[in-house]
Amino acid sequence: GPSAGLAFTIALLDELTDGDLTGNGRVAATGTIAEDGSVGAIGALAQKAVAVRDAGATLFLVPASQSPEEIADARRAAGSGVKIVAVATLDEALAALRDNGGDPLPSR
Repeated sequence: GPSAGLAFTIALLDELTDGDLTGNGRVAATGTIAEDGSVGAIGALAQKAVAVRDAGATLFLVPASQSPEEIADARRAAGSGVKIVAVATLDEALAALRDNGGDPLPSR
């Protein structure tokens, strides 16, 4: 569904470019993606956080437009082994991945 937009975008960019965008550990992402690169809110964030934890991911990119309560619930559900980073745009998501040891996209 649309909540996989950010994940699909990152996966596609990673496949089409040299290097490794995701960096260290397993990475998960959720959020809709708009043509301008903005990341939109999704449903069932806490449930997705449980699935991310159970899949062994160590970084979970989530929409910054989720409510503070939803993000706090997701952090509790994921536990201390998953770092949750809220992003508003694809550029912010790519910066979070670079902070995770990922390679930058090639210059345009």
